[in-house]
Amino acid sequence: MLDRADLYDAGLVARLSRWGVPGPASPYPQRGVHRSSRRGVSLEFSEHTEYAAGDDLRHLDWRVYAKTDRFYVKRYEDERLQRAVLVVDASGSMAYGADAGEVRGTKYHTAARWAVAVAACLLRQGDTVGLVLMGGQGAPPALSPRGGIAHLSALIEALAGTRPHGGAGLAGGCSALADRLGRSAAVFVFSDLLDPEDEDLEPLRLLRARGLAPRVIHLLHPDELDLPFEDPTRFRDLEGPAERVLDPLAVRRAYREEIRSFLDRVSRKALAQGVPYAFVPTHGDPAPALAGLVRTARRGGWTS
Repeated sequence: MLDRADLYDAGLVARLSRWGVPGPASPYPQRGVHRSSRRGVSLEFSEHTEYAAGDDLRHLDWRVYAKTDRFYVKRYEDERLQRAVLVVDASGSMAYGADAGEVRGTKYHTAARWAVAVAACLLRQGDTVGLVLMGGQGAPPALSPRGGIAHLSALIEALAGTRPHGGAGLAGGCSALADRLGRSAAVFVFSDLLDPEDEDLEPLRLLRARGLAPRVIHLLHPDELDLPFEDPTRFRDLEGPAERVLDPLAVRRAYREEIRSFLDRVSRKALAQGVPYAFVPTHGDPAPALAGLVRTARRGGWTS
């Protein structure tokens, strides 16, 4: 099992915060780092959100406090937080990279660590963040977007308690996500995209059609890129019963060409669909690519 130390990379969070998030550093989420296309403060009530340090105390709703004994703040149209959802692939193929039964060192471990770093940066700038795990053993139900540092602990706990297993179901997950969110939000997908149905990114086109803004962080283990093995090796499907013994020396050239073709196809399809895309090997430096996807201070807030 993973724990907080496995998933919270303070160095990566600091780098993303410096490169990808506007506004001054702060130990608690901030309001007002997103530029609005509207001037002034709207008087149209939007929703209640739980109080977080830094909120304007003038907007506390004392009637709600009297009923619930909890502090809630009235949000108005121009003050609503931006929303983001992290979609993390926890399928069986994401278990590669460690000994059987181990989670530390797997592709899933890397994806979860990167997702936590992105969540920490978004929460820092005042966004709300949710989580959906695709596949996985022990995966909890989806976490709705919420703000505040305390919510980061809930995200970490959900990711730490999940073991990669089974299929991902990107298509079904995105369809359910579109129905659940129902309005504008950014969606960060962390996946190896090795399911043949996921390669065409069609589920992400559905999200865009529903007014959401997907971004893809595509990751593979270096072994999956280079096939570095020398001796005849037994390869086992991590999501099914299939297995095959191959001589890597005999298939390496064709394999590498197919991997390059696979990455090129995914990249071109993301570009054609207007979906921001970054490929990073699990042993590479994710900060530059993640920072580019995290930047949100653009005209109108979240954009693709």
